[in-house]
Amino acid sequence: MGFMVRTAVILAGGKGTRLRPLTLSLPKPLVPVGNLPLLHHILKLLENDGFEKVIVIVNYMGDKIREYISKIGHSLELEIRIPNINSLDTADGVRKCGSLIDEDFIVIMGDILTNIDLSSFIKFHEKRGGIASIALVETDNPLGYGVVVLSDDSKISLFLEKPHSVELYLMRFMYSKHRLPRAFYANLVNTGIYAFKREILDILDDNPELMDWGRHVFPYLVENNYTINGWIAQGYWKDIGVLKQYLEANIDLLNSEVRPLKPLGHKENGIWLDDGVVIEKGAKIIPPIAVGKDVLIEKGAVVGPYAILGNKCYVGKGAKIANSVAWDCVGIGKDALVKGAILASNVKLGENVRIDEEVVIGEGVFINSNMLIERGKIIYPLRKVLGVKVIR
Repeated sequence: MGFMVRTAVILAGGKGTRLRPLTLSLPKPLVPVGNLPLLHHILKLLENDGFEKVIVIVNYMGDKIREYISKIGHSLELEIRIPNINSLDTADGVRKCGSLIDEDFIVIMGDILTNIDLSSFIKFHEKRGGIASIALVETDNPLGYGVVVLSDDSKISLFLEKPHSVELYLMRFMYSKHRLPRAFYANLVNTGIYAFKREILDILDDNPELMDWGRHVFPYLVENNYTINGWIAQGYWKDIGVLKQYLEANIDLLNSEVRPLKPLGHKENGIWLDDGVVIEKGAKIIPPIAVGKDVLIEKGAVVGPYAILGNKCYVGKGAKIANSVAWDCVGIGKDALVKGAILASNVKLGENVRIDEEVVIGEGVFINSNMLIERGKIIYPLRKVLGVKVIR
C-alpha cells in the first residue's frame, strides 16, 4: 500500500428513518443494492483500495449487522471489528472506539454507495497536512447536505450542515459583496467520507459536547482555526438514505455506473444470475436485470428492464416487473404488473395486481388479487390489503 492510512471506521448505527418502511425490518447498512447489502459494497471498496483494518460502529439492529459480518468476514482481506459501545451520534461513536485506533484513519458513512478513489483521497490528505479532510462532490441540489466555503488552496473556511435555501443565498451574497479571497461552492457537498489525523481523538475527548461531525465537530474545528481541507472527488456517489435514491442506486449499479462494484451473481448479456434460477420457456428477459438464488420466472412473464429479484422470488405467468427492486421471497402473481416500485421481503401479490411507480411495500405485506396500488403509496409491514378497491 502506497500510503500510511490503513484504518477505516464505518458509521452503521443510524435508524434509517427516511428509508421506512424498509428499515423497520432491516438496518440501513444491510438493505440490498444489486442483491448485496450496502455494507458489503462499502467493505469491498475499502478492500479494493488497500485498507487493512475496519471498525464498524453499530447501534440500531446491531445484532443483524454482527451476524452478517460473522458470515462474510472471512471472505474479505480485512480485519473487521465491531466494538461493544453505545454511541449517541456519529462523532461520539468514533470517540468511544478511540482505543482501537492507533494511527490516522478515515470515516465513511454506512448509507452511501460510491466508487470514489479513496487512495487518492488519502494521498491528498497526507500531502495537505490538515487535521481533517472532507471528500466533496458536485450536486445540482445541495439542500439536505453539508455545504462548504472553499478557498483557492482547498481549505474549508466555513461548514454549514444541511442549510435552508435562504441560508445559501445569504452566504453567497456575503462572499460576493465583500469580495473575499474565497469561493463559495454552493454545489459542492459533503460526501460523508472524512480523513483525520489521530489528534482528532484528543479533541473529541477534551470536548464531550461534540457529538456529530457535521453539526458540531467541523464547525468547531473551523472556528478554532484548525485546518480542514476539501477534496473534490470524481466518480459515482449517492446517499441511499431516501427511498427514491435507494431505487436509483440499484438501477445505477445495474447500469455499471459504480464499477468495480457490481450486483451479485455472474453476468451474461446484461443479466446477473445467481444459482438455481429457473426461467421457463416463453418468459421474456429484458436486460439489465439481477436475479438471486432459486428464483422461478414462469412462461409469459416479462422481467426487466432494470428489475432486481432477490432470492427465492416468484414471477407468475404473464406478470411483469420493471424498474423495480424485489427483496427475498417476493411472490408476484399471475398477470400482475409492477413498475418503479420497491417490494421488501416476503411481499405477496395476488393475481392481476397493479403496483404503480414510487410505491414502497414493507415486509410481509399481502396484496389481494385485482388490487391497484396507486403512485407514491407506502404500505407498512405485515399488513393485508384485501377486497377489490383502489388504494390511494
